[in-house]
Amino acid sequence: MRVRKAMKKTPCSKMIFLLLMFVLSGCAGILQEGAVKPQEPLPQPAAVAPPLPPVPDESEMIRAEAKEMLLGKWKRQAQGGDTIEFVDDGTVNLYSAVERIAYPGSYRVLDKDQLEITMKKGGTLIWGYAVTKGDLTLTTPTGVDMKYKRYRGK
Repeated sequence: MRVRKAMKKTPCSKMIFLLLMFVLSGCAGILQEGAVKPQEPLPQPAAVAPPLPPVPDESEMIRAEAKEMLLGKWKRQAQGGDTIEFVDDGTVNLYSAVERIAYPGSYRVLDKDQLEITMKKGGTLIWGYAVTKGDLTLTTPTGVDMKYKRYRGK
C-alpha cells in the first residue's frame, strides 16, 4: 500500500508527465528526420598518376656507360696473354694463360676511373681503369698498368 501512495497521481505529477511526453515526442521527430534524410554520395578521389621513374643522375649514367664499354673478353698485350672477361651480370673471369687456371669473381664500376673487383679466392681490391672501344688499361692497387686489347665481345 505504501507504494501506491507514492505513485498517487497529483496535478503536479500529471503536468510533469505531459511535459516529458511533449519533449520526448519532439525529440523523436528530430531523430526521425535525420534518419530519413538521404546522405550525399562521397566525392570520388581524383585519379592519381603513377609516379615517374627515377631519373638517373650523372654518376649513374657514367657507371652504366663504363660497364657497357667493359663488357666482353679482353686479352693482355704482355707476354703470356692472360684474358679477362666482364659479364653483364657483374661477374668477371680472369684466365691465367701461364697457370692455365680461371679465377672467377665479381666487379662493380665505382666511377669513371675506378673499378671494384672481388675474386672468389682473395679479397676486394679497387683498380683503376681506362677503356675505349678496343683498348683497356687496368691499373693495379700498387700502380702497375696492364694493357688489354678487345678479344671478343662488344
